Amino acid sequence: MSTADDPRINPEEWQAQERGLRAALGGQRAGPDDVDYLRIAEAIASAPQSGPPMRFAREVALRIARHDAGIERWVSRVLLAVLAIAALAVGTLFGPAWWSAIEQTAGRAATGWLLAGAACVAVSWLAARWRTGGRRHP
Repeated sequence: MSTADDPRINPEEWQAQERGLRAALGGQRAGPDDVDYLRIAEAIASAPQSGPPMRFAREVALRIARHDAGIERWVSRVLLAVLAIAALAVGTLFGPAWWSAIEQTAGRAATGWLLAGAACVAVSWLAARWRTGGRRHP
């Protein structure tokens, strides 16, 4: 659709805008009708460019790494130790009763397979940790 086909657009006004833009971009003098559009085009061209500062991503990553190494890591380790102690205590107190209930329900053969499956999972996990040197996967 050209500008001549749209009745809402004044062709003279359109041309004045275009001349003002060309004058601003080319450093030319604007005509008397184009001065307002020249000022608008110059103001738009001189507006500050927004964007993140240099090394923004690097600084954010370093800030997160420092924060991650702070109190949250320490609290997470303490909570993990508390969870391990609680699981050990619950297993010690209720483990024999649970194990006998599982043996009665599933039978001795099934409990043997449950132990074998748990051993496979533990060995696989330990092998993966050993292979990566204890590093965490992303």
